[in-house]
Amino acid sequence: MADKLFEFVDSDEKWGIRMNVPAHPTLGLYVCSGPGKPPGIEEECNQTVSFNFTGPPGTASAIYYALVFQMSKWGCNVEKVDEWIEVSPTHREYYERTMAQKQVLEGVIKSGLASAASAVADYELVQHDLRKYQEVLNYFKKKDEHSLKAMFIDQVDIHTGEGVSMRSIAPRWPTIIADFIRLKDEYTDPDVIKNKLGVSRPEAVILATKNRLYIEWKKTFLDVAKLRYETLKGLANARKKSIEEYRNWLRPHIARFKAIKLGGAVRPTEAFKSFADVTGMSTFANSIRLYAWKSLRPLEIRKAAVEFKPGEKFVIDPYDEYMRSTYVLDPERGLAKAYPWLREERKYCGRCKKYYPADTLKCTKCGGVSLEDRFRADEIVDTVIKPDWLAKRHGLNPGELYYVFFDIDVERYGTRLTVGEVEDITFNIKTYLISQNVLLVKVLELYCREKEFEQYIEEILGVKLREESITDIVRREYPSLFEEEKKPSEWDKFEKWITELRKSVTGISAVTKKIKVPVKPPEKRVFMFVRPGPYETEFKERITQQYLNPAGALFTAIKEFLKTKAGM
Repeated sequence: MADKLFEFVDSDEKWGIRMNVPAHPTLGLYVCSGPGKPPGIEEECNQTVSFNFTGPPGTASAIYYALVFQMSKWGCNVEKVDEWIEVSPTHREYYERTMAQKQVLEGVIKSGLASAASAVADYELVQHDLRKYQEVLNYFKKKDEHSLKAMFIDQVDIHTGEGVSMRSIAPRWPTIIADFIRLKDEYTDPDVIKNKLGVSRPEAVILATKNRLYIEWKKTFLDVAKLRYETLKGLANARKKSIEEYRNWLRPHIARFKAIKLGGAVRPTEAFKSFADVTGMSTFANSIRLYAWKSLRPLEIRKAAVEFKPGEKFVIDPYDEYMRSTYVLDPERGLAKAYPWLREERKYCGRCKKYYPADTLKCTKCGGVSLEDRFRADEIVDTVIKPDWLAKRHGLNPGELYYVFFDIDVERYGTRLTVGEVEDITFNIKTYLISQNVLLVKVLELYCREKEFEQYIEEILGVKLREESITDIVRREYPSLFEEEKKPSEWDKFEKWITELRKSVTGISAVTKKIKVPVKPPEKRVFMFVRPGPYETEFKERITQQYLNPAGALFTAIKEFLKTKAGM
C-alpha cells in the first residue's frame, strides 16, 4: 500500500491535486480551494485549524469519538484513511495488552492458514479422484469402446487369476486381446464370433464369455461411476467452499493484524522526532488520518427551487477528460504514479457498456468488433464508483457539483507519570472546497488503497500475486503446458483483418487532425470569450460568497464543537 496520500498541493512540482483558487488557468475545469501548507505554518487562509487538548486518560479519546459521531449527524461521510500506533515497552500494561492482541491475532492467522492448507490438500485429493471418474464418464459419453475394453482388460479381467485372464492366456492365442477389442456388444454367440472374426472354436468360446462379462461390467460400472462422480463432485464443491470460508474468515484477522503497526516500523523518522517519545518513560502514540466530505449547494436569493427525482443522472459527468488524463492516468502527476495498475489496458464495448481484457477482439454479448481502448481506472470508475454515486452512497449525490472536504489528521499521545496518567490529542483540520470531479479522484484513491490492502491479504492467502492470479502466473511461465493451442477460425481471421484495418484508419485520422488548415482572413475571424470548463470561475462574486461562506459555517461548527467538548 502506498504510504503517501494524494494530497492537495500548492505547486505543480508536487505530487497531488493542484489548488487553483483564486486564480489559476485551470479554474473552471475544476475547483479546489484550501490551505496548502502543513499545520503550524502561517499562511493567508482561514480554512485550517489545529486544536489541542490534554486531560486524564480517556477524555481525549472521548472527544475524538464525539467529533466523528457528530460529523455523521451533520451529514458528512467520514472515512478512515490510515492509522498506526506506537507503544513503548516501559508502559507495561498498555504495551502487553497491545502486543498480546497482536500475538493472539498472529496465532489465529497461523492456525487458520494451516487449516486452509489442509483443506487445499484434501481438495486436491478429491479433485484427483474426480478427474479419473470424469475421464471414465467421457468414455461412456463418447462411446469409446476401445478405452473401456482396455480398462476392463487392465483393471478387471487381470484379477480373474492365472490361466483365466486374457493376459495370461495370450501366449496360447496371441491375438485374443486384439480380437476382444474388435468384438461388438451383440457378439455373444461363439459361432457368430468364429464366423465374424475367423478364430478357432475354443478361442471363440472364451471371447463370448469375456464379452458377456464385459457387457455386464459396463452396465454396473456406469451406474457406480455416475454415483461416485456425483458424490465426489459434491465433496469437491464442499472442500472448495470451505477453503473460501477459511479465506473470508481470515480476512478481518489479517486486516486487524496489519492495522496494529509499530510507528518506528512505518515512519521511522517521525518516531525518532516525536517529542513525546522520551527514553525511559511509559508512553504511547497513535496517529489517525480521516477524510470527510459533504455535498454543498449554494444559497442564492430568489432562485427557483430544484427537485431531483430518484434515479437521476449526473448534472455534469464527474469523470471528465482533464481529470482523467492529468490526475488519474498521468504516470508522473496522477494516481498512476503510486498505483501503476490503473494504466492496465482494457477493451470496452460502448453498445453493451462492458469491459473486456486487452486481447479481446469482439464483444461476447453483441458480437461487435469496434471495441474502444480503455484502462483499468476507467473500468473502476464506470463499474464501481459511478454506480455508488448514482445510488447516493457514501455521501455522494449526482445532483450536486460541489463538496466541502475535510482532511483531519489526529495525533494522540499518552504517558504515565509518578503523579498520574495524562492523554493528549491534537486535531489538525484542513477544509477544502472542491468540485465533484476532484472528489471522484479522492474516492478513486480510497478505492486503490483498499484494493492494495486486499491484494496484500490475497498474497498471504496464496490467491494472487499483485493483481495476477496463480493460474495466470503458471500459464505465463509454461504456456505450452497450461494453454490449449487453438487454430484460428475464418471468423477470427476476419476479426483480425477488421482490427488491423481499424487501426490503420485511426492512424490516418490522427495524422489528418494534426494537419494545420489555413484559417480565414483576420477581418472575418470571430472571437468569443468562453470559460475553460463547466465549473465556477468567478472567485470574488461566486466562489467566495456562494460556496466558501457555507463551507466556513460547517468548519466553524466543528471548531466550536471541539471547544465545547474540551470545556472551553
